[in-house]
Amino acid sequence: MKGLLSLVVICSIGSMEGYIQRPLDSLHADLARRDVIDTALVDLRNDYLRQRLLANPTDTILLAFANETLEIAGAIRYARGTLLAYERLGLVYQYALGDPYRALEYYQQAMQLAESEDVLASYQAGIIGNIGNIYYEQEEYGKALNYFRRVLAFQNDMELAATANIGNIYGNLQQNDSAAYYLKRAISLARETSNWVFLANGLCSLSLVYVHLGETHAAQEAIEESLALIEQHQIGFVRTTAYINAAMVYLAGHDLVHAERFASDALKMDGALNNATVQKAAWATLADVYAAQHRYKDALEAYKRYDAFQDSLTSQNRRVEINRRQLQYDFEKQKALAQAEIRRQTTIRNASLLGGGVLLVIGILGFILYKRRRDIVVQKQDAEFKALVADTELKALRAQLNPHFIFNSLNSISDYIAKSDIESAQEYLTQFAQLMRQTLENSDRKEISLAADLLFMELYLKVEAKRLSDKFSYRIDVDEAIDIDNTLVPPMLLQPLIENSIWHGMARKEGKGHIHIAFRKAGETLICSVDDDGVGRRTEDVAKASKRSFGLRLTEARLAILNKQKNVQGRLDIIDKTEGGGVFTEVRLPLQLAF
Repeated sequence: MKGLLSLVVICSIGSMEGYIQRPLDSLHADLARRDVIDTALVDLRNDYLRQRLLANPTDTILLAFANETLEIAGAIRYARGTLLAYERLGLVYQYALGDPYRALEYYQQAMQLAESEDVLASYQAGIIGNIGNIYYEQEEYGKALNYFRRVLAFQNDMELAATANIGNIYGNLQQNDSAAYYLKRAISLARETSNWVFLANGLCSLSLVYVHLGETHAAQEAIEESLALIEQHQIGFVRTTAYINAAMVYLAGHDLVHAERFASDALKMDGALNNATVQKAAWATLADVYAAQHRYKDALEAYKRYDAFQDSLTSQNRRVEINRRQLQYDFEKQKALAQAEIRRQTTIRNASLLGGGVLLVIGILGFILYKRRRDIVVQKQDAEFKALVADTELKALRAQLNPHFIFNSLNSISDYIAKSDIESAQEYLTQFAQLMRQTLENSDRKEISLAADLLFMELYLKVEAKRLSDKFSYRIDVDEAIDIDNTLVPPMLLQPLIENSIWHGMARKEGKGHIHIAFRKAGETLICSVDDDGVGRRTEDVAKASKRSFGLRLTEARLAILNKQKNVQGRLDIIDKTEGGGVFTEVRLPLQLAF
C-alpha cells in the first residue's frame, strides 16, 4: 500500500526562486502601495497569488483573488497577465480545491494564448508541466511522463521541476534505480540554486525510493533533512507530504511510534482536507502500523478508509472525463486549424477562377486533395478516440472486479472477528494483505507475466481454501512448452472462473471436491482451463441465461474488448459435464510474448 508521493507544482515563471527572494509580506506591502491599475499591478498580483498558494494551499481567498486578477488583466488587454492568471486559476483548482477538470480547462486557455503569440511561447513549458501533473495525480503515469519529457525538450529553467517529476513517476512505477537517478539530479540542481522548496520535496521523494531499495538508514537521513528544511524555511506547501513520507520511512524501519505519529499528524493538517492522495497514503500507512501492533479492528477500519480514497483517485469516470476534455481541446484546436486552411484554400480557389480555366482546374484538384486529406485526419481522430474509449471501458471492467472480490474477503475477516477467532483473523488478514498488494499492483496493467498471475492464483486458492475449511483441493499444471516469465496474459482473467468453481461448485458439494487449473500451448494459442468436480450448474440456472454470474459477465466483456482492440478471436467456453459431475471452463487467448 505504500506509494511515492509528490506535490510538485511546475510554475510558468522561473523555477520558484521568488519563494525566497520575495516573501509574502514584501509582496503584500507592494500591493497595498499600488493604486494604479496597470500591467505592473497584474504582475504583482500573479506573483502574490503564486507565493500564497505555496505557503498555504487551503487559503480561502485564493479563488476570488485569482478571478479578480483575471478580470483586471482582461480589462486592460494585457495578454501576458491574462495567460498567467489562467494558469494561477488552474493551480488553485488543482491543488487548493481538488478539481482537476476545471484546472485542465484553465491550463488549456493559457496554452491557447501561449501558442497564439510568439512573445508568450516561453510559457508553454510550465503549462505543459501542469497538465502533466494532472495525469500524474490520476496515476496515468505514461501520459504524465510524456508531458514532463516535453518540458525537458524546451531546455529552459523548468529542468529542475520536470526532472523531479520524472523521478517521482519512476518511483511510482517501482523502477527505483531510474527514480533515484532523476531525483538525485533534481536535488543537485536545487542545492545549486538554493531552491529550498524543490530541495525539501526532492529529499522527501528520495526517502521512499531508498525504502524500496532497502536502504532504511539513507531513507531516514533524507526525510529528516527534508523535515528540517521545511521547519527552517516554513515551507507549508510540502509539509503534509513530508509527514506522510516520514510515516512510511519510519514504518519501514519498524519505528511504529513515529510512523503512527507522523501519519496521524498529517491527517490533522489543513493541506490534507482536499487531497485524496494524502488521505489515501495516511490511512494505508496507519493500516500497516495497526496490523503490526496487533490492533486488527483498527487496521480493518483504516484499510476501509484507504480503499474509499483509492477508489476516488482511480475512478474511471474521473479519468474518462479528463481524457475527454483533453481530446475535446485537441479536436477544437485541429478544427480551428482546419477552418483556417479552408479559408486559405477558398481564397486560392477564387483567385484561380479569376485567372482562367487552367487555374480553375488546378484549384478544383487542390480542393479535392485537401478534402481527402481532411477526411483522413478526421477518420484518424475518430479511430484514436474509439481506441481510448475501448481502453477506458476495459479499465472500468477491471475496476469493477476489485471491489467485488475485496468485499467478499472483508466479510470473511469480519466473521472471524465476530467469532473472536483472533488467530484465524490474523492469519487470514496477513494472507489477504499479500493478495491485495498483488491485486493493486497488477490491476492497472494491461498484461502481466503468466508467472505473476500463477502466483496470484496460488495465493487466492490458499485463502479461499482456508475460508471454506479445506473443503476442496486444487492443482495447477503448466505445459513445459510455455515460458511463464516471457508469456503475457490479462491480469486476473481466470479469477472469476475459479471463484465460480469454489462458490457454485464446492460450497454446495457434500464432501471434499477438487479443482484442476491447466495452461497449455496449441500453435499460437494459449489455452487456459478450470475443471471442477463440484455439483455442476443446476438445470434452472442454465435455463436462465440472462442471469449469468457477475464474474462470467465481466470475463466475457473483457474478452470482447480485447478481441476488438487487438483484432483477435479469444473466446470463453463453458461445458457442463455429466449430471452432478461439475463444470469445465476454457479460455482461449492469442499467445503473447514479452520479447
